[in-house]
Amino acid sequence: MQDTYVSEGDYWQRQEQIYKSSYITLALLAINVVVFLLCSFAFGWMYEKGAMITEVVLRDGQYYRLFTAMFLHADPQHLINNMLMLAIGGAIVEHYTGHAFYFFLYMLSGLFGNMISMAYEIQNRLSWVSVGASGAIMGLVGFVVVWILVNRKTFIRSRNLMIRLALLGVFVIEACFFQKGANTAAHTGGFLTGAVLGVINIIVLKNNKNMEGLA
Repeated sequence: MQDTYVSEGDYWQRQEQIYKSSYITLALLAINVVVFLLCSFAFGWMYEKGAMITEVVLRDGQYYRLFTAMFLHADPQHLINNMLMLAIGGAIVEHYTGHAFYFFLYMLSGLFGNMISMAYEIQNRLSWVSVGASGAIMGLVGFVVVWILVNRKTFIRSRNLMIRLALLGVFVIEACFFQKGANTAAHTGGFLTGAVLGVINIIVLKNNKNMEGLA
């Protein structure tokens, strides 16, 4: 990573440029919001047909629920928390990896997060109804954490960056692990998937450049 620092003005200019080209993140934000509005006002049956219910997935072979559940949210607070995390981190990761890898990262993290949730339910004889994009979003967090660890020496010399990362970390941990009804298994599965893909992208494929918008 290049050892460079920017002013606050330059930082926000870069953020604006990044968001203008983050087509996948903007599309995911729009889809999640539109689906929530449709479910709230006209198509409530989408919860019944699309939520993650392990028994139904395995009994009826409705494996599509592993994906559809990623675009459903229980209530406005659930939606807002997830979309804030997606807006904060999604564009940065998309700009870093490129659109195709970013989409792959997002979807695979959500898929494996839901699969880990299923395994946890089966092992502990639980029965949950799970919805939300947070498994996929935790994959983005896992990717960023790998990048931070690889470039950890740089952060010690940037207090402003350390403060931003600390605040973001507190928000993510609170939203994904301490909120009532949080699916910790799915969040952990998504995080680990993102971390593995981070190792592949950053270390194996040597994509260790500056993460614009974060540093």
